Amino acid sequence: MFFQLSSFSGRHRSPTTWSSKSCVSAGFRYHGGNMIATDTDASELLLRHYVFEALIAAKDRSPLWDQVQFWEDSFLDSVAAERDAVGMDQGPAEMIHRYDSLTPSEKKRLEEDEDKLLADMLSNAIAFMIMMKLPKPEVKRKVRRLLGRSHIGLVYSQEVNDLLDQINNLHGNDIDLKPSGSKRMRKHSFVVHAGTDTKGDVLFMEVCDDCVIIRSGSGAVCDRCWYERLINMTYCPKTKVLCLSRRLTSTTRLDKYYTKKCRELYFCIKESMEKAATRQKNGISGEPELGGEFPIQDVKSGQGGLLQVTMEGVGLKFSQSKVCKC
Repeated sequence: MFFQLSSFSGRHRSPTTWSSKSCVSAGFRYHGGNMIATDTDASELLLRHYVFEALIAAKDRSPLWDQVQFWEDSFLDSVAAERDAVGMDQGPAEMIHRYDSLTPSEKKRLEEDEDKLLADMLSNAIAFMIMMKLPKPEVKRKVRRLLGRSHIGLVYSQEVNDLLDQINNLHGNDIDLKPSGSKRMRKHSFVVHAGTDTKGDVLFMEVCDDCVIIRSGSGAVCDRCWYERLINMTYCPKTKVLCLSRRLTSTTRLDKYYTKKCRELYFCIKESMEKAATRQKNGISGEPELGGEFPIQDVKSGQGGLLQVTMEGVGLKFSQSKVCKC
């Protein structure tokens, strides 16, 4: 069977009706700050089994899930792990020094990145608490305390408050989890040697959105080269050496790295720097939301329908037939 997108399908539409994820759903899903009505297909739900359903349905349900201190500790641990994964906790003195040297717009972007990390982790914590049937008054009380202690800005704290306002209508895994920033980081890794030949220490160079991270063989961060401090970058295809000149507090520093993929590394860093400059100029931050609905038409029968893209997969929905998912 072949389908074609309708002539007006170029416009992305927000989803109107999605399918329920589990049998404990109350007929809604919370995704991207919106309450979305769901269709309940009993035959489809019978094919899905989630671990949390067994944990909350068991007669000997663990009292651990009712301990609010457990959820607070889990939130703090997840924030610490995420901050370490994205590099916010590595070299704090260097990070503070860099923050002081940034422009007001760059400082605001970093502050928003921090707020987003905390808000996403807190939203996921709410999702897990609702999933494990923690009493909802306790959820609201604990989350609001954590929200105050986290000092999240108004924009992202409002997102958390909007979710809290809707939890009375949400059950099970109705709240879609937010992907962590560390999972969405675009990193390219290269194996390099310190110096001008293979006699130097083996290092791993990661090209990130706003800097180049140099790690040791054990994975520990050895150095970080911020793009705004990079003065000059050259490479020699004959010797396969990449040279990075950067500005320090009162001096300049030249580092040389040997790698067989010298040319690829050079252009990878160059492309990342150009994207960082464009992002800073246009004030672009964050990631686009994925998913939605697109009008389609069955080429054979001429019947119109919707192509639904969700986190669970792609569905084809027609008025005179059942939803076909893949």
